[in-house]
Amino acid sequence: MVGTAVLGGIEEQEWIDRIADPLQRGIQSVLKRAPTVARVLHGKFLGHPLHPVLVTVPIGAWSCALVLDMAGVGRGRRGRKLHRGADATAAIGLAGAVVAAAAGLADWSTTLGPAKRIGFVHGAMNMAIAGLYGASLASRAIGLRPLGIALSTAGFGLAGASGWLGGELIYRYGVGISNDACEQRPETQVPVPEAPIAETA
Repeated sequence: MVGTAVLGGIEEQEWIDRIADPLQRGIQSVLKRAPTVARVLHGKFLGHPLHPVLVTVPIGAWSCALVLDMAGVGRGRRGRKLHRGADATAAIGLAGAVVAAAAGLADWSTTLGPAKRIGFVHGAMNMAIAGLYGASLASRAIGLRPLGIALSTAGFGLAGASGWLGGELIYRYGVGISNDACEQRPETQVPVPEAPIAETA
């Protein structure tokens, strides 16, 4: 499968460790000096990681911005109102992404091996996405709306790819999953039934 090939390709990139290892140590050092902040960023008060909760803010806001941008194209005065709404929701999404990134970095600082490399790429993509949205907002502010829309649309597409990596970190690599999650699974999940087989005459 393409997804497996992509993940395998990232896992093999040993050069990532040369950047990731000192970055992880730096984040760990900061969080060690601020244990209360660390507990909040790791979502200890929720009982599960905070990062997946926070990412709904930029995803939701940027989805709204995309819809408003498209709806406002070629609609004159009404379109300008829609575009102002798109500008506001794009900015909200960018602010939410910054907060979500802090929690994501805290979680990533605890990862090892392949998960560390996948998480590094996930984070790098998110930085690129934030850059695209920041450039989009700047373009909109100086009257270059078509460029701004193009940049935010590219950022939205890249967010989909980054979100897929984030899902893989949770469901394939178990980042943020409780150590006893698999032990609890039989009591907390109904098995998906097999599709019925049609009887033949």
